[in-house]
Amino acid sequence: MVVTKEYKTWQDTGRTEPVEEQNWRLRKSKVNALAAFTSAALILPGLDVTAAVPVPKAAANVQYGHYQESDTRMEVDVYHADAIVPIDDRMEFTYSIDQDTYSGATPNFSVPQSLRALWVKWPKVGDKSFEIPAKVPDVISTASVIDHLWMLPYNFGFKEFKDAVNASESSGETDYGKLIAAGYSALVNRYVKVDDKIIQGFQQQPRETRNMPVLGLKYYFDDATVGLSGGQSNEPDFISNFGTINVSKEFNDKLTTLSGAYGLTENQISRNSGGHSSHVGHKPAAGANYPELDETSTFHNFNLGLSQILSKNTLVQLNGSYSNQNGYLTNPYKSVFVRGEITAYEYFQHAIDSRPLDQLTNLEVVGFDLFRETRPDQRNQWAFSSRLNQFIPGLDAALHADYRYYLDDWGIDSHTFELSWHQPLPQGFMIIPNIRYYSQSQADFFAPYFLAPRADGNYSSDFRLSAYGALSGGVTVSKQFTKGVSLEAGFEYYTHQGDLKLGGGGTNEYADYNSYLAHAGLKVDLSAPGGSNGHSGHSMHKHSGQPPAGVMFGHMLGQAGDVMVGYRYMYSDQTGGMRHGSHASNDLAIINDVIRLNPGKKLGEVLGQPCYAKDEKSDCSISKPTSMTMHMHMLDLMYAPSDWLSLMLMPQLINMEMGMTTLQSDPDHGHAGNHVANSLGDTYMAALFKLFENQGHHLNVGIGMSAPTGNIDLTLDGVDSESGQLQDYGMQLGSGTWDFKPSLTYTGQAGQWSWGAQASGVKRLQDANNLGYALGDMFQSTAWGSYNFLHWLSASVRGVYTSQGAIRGESYRPNARSAPVDFPGNYGGQFWDVGLGLNAMIPEGAYSGHSLGVEWLQPVADHYNGYQLERDGALSVTWGFAF
Repeated sequence: MVVTKEYKTWQDTGRTEPVEEQNWRLRKSKVNALAAFTSAALILPGLDVTAAVPVPKAAANVQYGHYQESDTRMEVDVYHADAIVPIDDRMEFTYSIDQDTYSGATPNFSVPQSLRALWVKWPKVGDKSFEIPAKVPDVISTASVIDHLWMLPYNFGFKEFKDAVNASESSGETDYGKLIAAGYSALVNRYVKVDDKIIQGFQQQPRETRNMPVLGLKYYFDDATVGLSGGQSNEPDFISNFGTINVSKEFNDKLTTLSGAYGLTENQISRNSGGHSSHVGHKPAAGANYPELDETSTFHNFNLGLSQILSKNTLVQLNGSYSNQNGYLTNPYKSVFVRGEITAYEYFQHAIDSRPLDQLTNLEVVGFDLFRETRPDQRNQWAFSSRLNQFIPGLDAALHADYRYYLDDWGIDSHTFELSWHQPLPQGFMIIPNIRYYSQSQADFFAPYFLAPRADGNYSSDFRLSAYGALSGGVTVSKQFTKGVSLEAGFEYYTHQGDLKLGGGGTNEYADYNSYLAHAGLKVDLSAPGGSNGHSGHSMHKHSGQPPAGVMFGHMLGQAGDVMVGYRYMYSDQTGGMRHGSHASNDLAIINDVIRLNPGKKLGEVLGQPCYAKDEKSDCSISKPTSMTMHMHMLDLMYAPSDWLSLMLMPQLINMEMGMTTLQSDPDHGHAGNHVANSLGDTYMAALFKLFENQGHHLNVGIGMSAPTGNIDLTLDGVDSESGQLQDYGMQLGSGTWDFKPSLTYTGQAGQWSWGAQASGVKRLQDANNLGYALGDMFQSTAWGSYNFLHWLSASVRGVYTSQGAIRGESYRPNARSAPVDFPGNYGGQFWDVGLGLNAMIPEGAYSGHSLGVEWLQPVADHYNGYQLERDGALSVTWGFAF
C-alpha cells in the first residue's frame, strides 16, 4: 500500500487508485463489527460471521494505527472509532469516524539518471564548462532550482552541440532558432540513454488531515435485510460525499444468502498549491497561465454476493463488483517527463519571444519537459472474489482463504491471494497470522518517463499504475476480558517490488520500497452483563452524583474490579477581539508591541500601510489572530484494582484551527490565513486514592502525569523539516514536557442536592522541552452544586478560577515572530468562568451504567498576560459506561 494523496480510499470514498490493493491494509486492521451474513452461520464454530438479525447488544470499537514507509517517506497516523446500537428487534444504527493525519515525501516523477546529470551541470549563459558528475544522487527534489534550463544551451563549449549546429548550418539551415534546436537535440541524444537507470523526484507532502464520518441504518425482515449508509470524506483538497444501499435475502433454510448493493460517490477535487500548508513545488511554471483546479468526478458502484454454508464447518462466499468512474480521475500532484511534447525550437521561441507555454501544449507545464500527468476521464472496473472459511475441529481453529481477480479498461489486471489462520488460545487470547500476495499489470498509459509524445495525450509515471508484485505478512493478537472488553494489537510488514510480479515483467527496482503498519484497538460491549445488573451504575449514582462534565478526576469507581470506558469531548472558541490585561487592545498597540519584541519589523509601522523589506531575507509583515477553535476527543479508561484505588488512562486527539489577518503587509512574506493542527495530544495517566468516605461525603486525591506524546514541532507549511517555520506555541499539540497533575476532590450529597469542590494543578517537571521552552504552570479551583430534577437527571452550576503562568524560555527553532501568538510572554493569565450543566445516568435496565453529561463554561472575567485573543466559551460533553 502506498500512502499519498490517494491513500484515503481505504474506505472507497473516491480517490482514483489503480486497484483496490491500495485500500486494503488499514481497512483490514479495523474490526468490522457491522458485518452480517446469515443466522444459520452461528452454528459454525470459528467462522466469524454474525446472524442476519440486529446485534443483541450495543458495542463500540476504537483503533489506532501507524503506517511508515521506508527511507523516511510517507507516514500516517490513523484514528478510528465505530459503534453499533440495536434500536429494537428489527433495526440497528451504526456510526463510524476516521481521522487520518499524513505527511512525508512521496514520488512526484521519474527520469533517466543521465538527464539528472545534465540538470546538475547544465551551464547558464556565459558558462563554458560542462562535466557530467561521476556520481548522481538517486533521489532528487522538485524544489531544485532549474529555471536556467529555459535558456537553451547555445554555448559552443559543448562539442556535440557545436558539431550539430555546424552540420545543420552546412546543409543550408539559416534559422537561428532551428540551429540552436539541432544542437540541443544532439546534446540530449548523446547523454540521455533509452535504457538508462531510472531515478525518482520526490516532493514533500505537507501535514494534512482527513476526516470521514459515516452513518448507517439497517432493517431486518424475517429473511431479508435492507441497509442504508452515507458519509463524507473531507480534506483540504478533496471532498467526497457517498451513500450506499445494501439488500440481502436468505434462502434454503437460511443456508444461502444472496446480497446486492449500489453505491454513489460524488467528489470535488482541488489542488493545494498555495499558502502556508501547501504542496511543495506545485505552482505552475513561469510563463504559463492556468486556472485554479476545480474538478469533479462521479463513481457508480454495483456489488452482487453469494454466501453458502456447505457444512457445519465450511462457509463459501462469492462476490462480483462493477464500478464506473467518470470525471477528473487524474492525480493533481503527479508530474511526468515527456520529451518532445514541447520541441527544442518551441523552447527557443518561448525564451526569445516570450511565447506563452500554454500555447505550446495542451498539457500543463510545471518544469523543463515536466508536465502534470493526465489520465482518461472514464474508468470501468470489474472485480471477482471468493473466500473459503474452514473450521478445523481438531485444532479448534479456522482457515480463511481468499482470492480476488480485478481488471479495468485502463489495461490493469491483478491477482490477490491471502491466507489467515484464526487460532483461539487459553485465557481468552486469539492469534491471527496472515500472509498476502498481490500482483498487477501496468496501465496502458504508464511509463517511468516518455521519450516521445503519446497520440492519446494520456501520461502517468505514478508507480502505483506500474507492473509490480507485493508480499505482506503479519500477525494480530487479541485478548477477551471479562465484562465485554477485548484488546487487540497487530503488526504487518509489506514489500513492493517490480520483480515480484506474477510471470515476471515488472517495473524495475527504482520504485521498490517497504513499509510497516502497527495497530491496536479496544472493543467494548456497551450492555455487558456487568453493567446490566445495576450495581456499578447504582453505586456511582449514589456516590455523590456525577460531577459536571468539565471536571476531570472528579469521581472514583465504587468497587474492586469495576471498569469504566468513557469518551470526553471539549470545544473551545476564541473569536472576540484582542485583549491586553483586562482591557481591549487596538491594532496600533499590537503593531508597536511586535516591533518592540522584534525590532526587525519596524518598517511600515504605520497601521494599514504596506511595508517593504530592505532585502529578500527581511520580513516586515505583522499579523494578529482573529479566531481559534479547538476540538478535543479523549478516551477515558478507568479500572479499580481495589475499592480505594482507581487507575485512569486518557489518550486524546486534538484538532485546532487559527485564523490570522495582516496588520501591515509585506509583498513577499506574511503570517495571515488559516493554520491547522490535527493529531495525537499528550496522554494523561492518573491514580485516584480514596482518603475519606462516610454517608454523603467523599474525599479523593489524584496523582496524575501527562506524557509528552503530542507534537511540538508543527510548521506553518506543514512540512516536517528542521528549517521550516514553526506554528505558534498555542497551535502545538503538546507541552513537550512530562507534567505532574495533582488534584484534591470533595463531593457531598443530601437528598436531591449534591455539591463538590476541587483544587488541581499542572507542574512542569522539566525546565524546558527539547525545543528550549516550557509552558507555564497552572492552578485551578472550582466548586459546584447540582439538583436532581428526576432520579436520572440533574442540573449543575459551577464556578471556576484558573491561573496560568507565561511560557518560560523560547523555542530555538524559528517561528514567524510577526504576531502576538509568536512570543512566549503573550500566554497565560487569570481567568474566571461560570458553568451550567446537565447530567443524566441510566440506573437500571439493559443500558445500566451509562452516563451522559454536558456543560457550557462562560467566561466572566479575564486578566491576560500580554496580548491575547478574547475567550468566548467552552463546551464539554462526556459519556461513560461503568460495569
